[in-house]
Amino acid sequence: MLSICLEHFTNIVNHPRQFTTWITLGVQRVANGYEDVLRFSKRYLSDRNELLERIEMLEVENEQMSALNSQLRALEASNIELREVLGFRIREPTISYVIAELAAPLVSPARDEVTLNRGIAHGIEEGSAVLDATGVFGQVVEVLPYTSRVLMITDKRIAVPIRVERSGLHAVLTGVGDSKHLTLEHVEVTADIAEGDLLITSGLGGTFPYGYPVGVVTTREPDEAGVAVRVTIEPSAELQRRRYILILTGASFAETPAE
Repeated sequence: MLSICLEHFTNIVNHPRQFTTWITLGVQRVANGYEDVLRFSKRYLSDRNELLERIEMLEVENEQMSALNSQLRALEASNIELREVLGFRIREPTISYVIAELAAPLVSPARDEVTLNRGIAHGIEEGSAVLDATGVFGQVVEVLPYTSRVLMITDKRIAVPIRVERSGLHAVLTGVGDSKHLTLEHVEVTADIAEGDLLITSGLGGTFPYGYPVGVVTTREPDEAGVAVRVTIEPSAELQRRRYILILTGASFAETPAE
């Protein structure tokens, strides 16, 4: 085998033209191989860049779809809430109402206020009762041409005459300023009120119409002397999540007897 190779190599060397051709072919093959490598590298880089651009486009499209889905979910939630507000039954045929949208809350540890996007131009008056789809929300205390300022029922400056639906007991409910609770102070220890009782508006005072949910009793704690109790109530209105709210207009609410 070795002798055959040597003989072949000797023949090439002894014939310069064949040797030159052999060398040229070898160089050409190397050059062609290099060109193939370059073409492959260019195709690889081009394909890689196209893939990266496609990935980037897909990421942008995904972000856009996520944003659109978020908007659709928010719109669906708003539509559900609006339907709930529209479905809230106003008992008195003489009462009209305006649907208002929350414009801004007042961020303050001592005040529970919101601003609504309805005002004098929409027939809103100072002192108007405000409801949401689940109960009493508060009272209008200031009216501007296109906005109103509302005290929520949890604010310390508002008082709501109420009636215990089960027993008929009358009392006045006040806020404690924490946006979550209401309280009845100085209630006699013998008063017929218990945990789980529903409190409704009594209609006394003429501000809030009779019979609308105000809150549910959560605790009943006697004072140190044992002659009175402090009653804590969870509001029926969803004060921290509502966007659409009803402002009652067009009527002065007559006081309704509890009997």
